[in-house]
Amino acid sequence: MSLGQRIKEIRQSLGWTQDRLAGEAGISKSFLSEIENDKASISGENLLKIANVLNASLDYLMKGSSSGKEAVPRPIEIPPELSEASEELGLSYKNTLALLSADQALLARRSNKDRPKMTKERWKDLYSKLKGYLD
Repeated sequence: MSLGQRIKEIRQSLGWTQDRLAGEAGISKSFLSEIENDKASISGENLLKIANVLNASLDYLMKGSSSGKEAVPRPIEIPPELSEASEELGLSYKNTLALLSADQALLARRSNKDRPKMTKERWKDLYSKLKGYLD
């Protein structure tokens, strides 16, 4: 199975249209169609966007395996505090996911013991600092 076929398989298992995946990933529907039909190459940046939106590992998308286990897409869990902050700020689903992803990237570089609990206000503060990069 090819990269494009794996992307299509996960997208369809989620019940998503090409329009939805393309919109969430910030790429065009025609480009996504070309990727799924193995007619176009994809940059690492765009592959990462698709992987994040589908909640799939790059390992699985590129090689068809995920550290010896079959990758099973799982729902993205948005913390209640982030959900509340996003609603109050009027954020799109795409921007909410981008904010969550940014926080997770920061968390990966920090020790858990140094990490304060993410409250609704902390999510809003993080958004205000990253706003220019998300829109």
